[in-house]
Amino acid sequence: MALLGATVTAGGATANSAAPLAAQPAPGGKTNFVVSVGGFQAGRTDNWLRISQYTFRPDNGTVTAQWWRWNQGSMRDIRVDTPVAAADCGPTQCYARTPKRFLSGPSESINGTYQVNGSALTVLWNNVGTTLEERWTVKTVTRTDGSPDPTLVQLDWAGAGSGYTATIGYGFGSNATFSAHASASDLMRPENKVSYSYLYSGISKGQLGSGESAMNLPIYQQCRDARCIGTTTKRAAGDGCTYYPPGENKESTTINFYLASFAGDRRNAYEHWFRCLGYEPEAGQTCYKINSHVKPLIQVIDDNGGFRGWVGAETSFSSTKDGNSDGAPIGDTLGVVKAGPRLLTP
Repeated sequence: MALLGATVTAGGATANSAAPLAAQPAPGGKTNFVVSVGGFQAGRTDNWLRISQYTFRPDNGTVTAQWWRWNQGSMRDIRVDTPVAAADCGPTQCYARTPKRFLSGPSESINGTYQVNGSALTVLWNNVGTTLEERWTVKTVTRTDGSPDPTLVQLDWAGAGSGYTATIGYGFGSNATFSAHASASDLMRPENKVSYSYLYSGISKGQLGSGESAMNLPIYQQCRDARCIGTTTKRAAGDGCTYYPPGENKESTTINFYLASFAGDRRNAYEHWFRCLGYEPEAGQTCYKINSHVKPLIQVIDDNGGFRGWVGAETSFSSTKDGNSDGAPIGDTLGVVKAGPRLLTP
């Protein structure tokens, strides 16, 4: 079976070990990276994405990755409740949801080699029968005054080699271990409770899309369960709602946002949905269980253990009812995202 993004059929195999190269510098002086990569093309239903942890070994020029992966064919996923309730942090009392695969640890690993040439990083994954080439630019993160920040580096996507269908990626690296993380309560500390610039790129209903938004933590509050934070905003709804809660209408209805730390590591479950989608006049407010936006995230942690943002993905596979992803794949919303980095003051 071949790995993701090759021009042969994608499966779910662990790749062969790559032969070691000569010693290479650690990219930007960092060995542990969190990375999201995807391959997206309009009008197709073979798009894919993954969230990864890369570990570089400068002594022999090798790299190992562990990742969570999704695609529109053989690796669809369903939305499930995390064990974390989003209560007392908004008008609805629901459990934060995430793709089922993300509740467990990374299910795949791959070995490869890498080369650093100035700011250019080339990663060569040794797939079964082929080599998958990722190209990145290693970028220095700056402080608020423009001076270099030695505790974190950023990876900017620079393209893929022939036969590899990856089209976009985001990444950050430090020397912090992957066990280093911030709790939901940590995110509410003053130094972390800031607005994080948010970039996304992917596909929705067969159309490519990208843009910029924000994860505005100042408007979040701690939920009753300290593992969760939540907030709401209001905007005009689309055509999915039949009924609206009292005081709301199509031009102004509430969006619920939940972010949960469910595993005691860098994983966060991020979800949002229009409140009116779970409202019925007879039943009152219920939890929306079908096509919410679910976005598995991995935290960016710097050398000093400080929280700096996220990389992640949207894995909103089209569903016809709770517990399935049986909707038409052309209706999926998939993408890769990054939020941050938060810049340090000198």
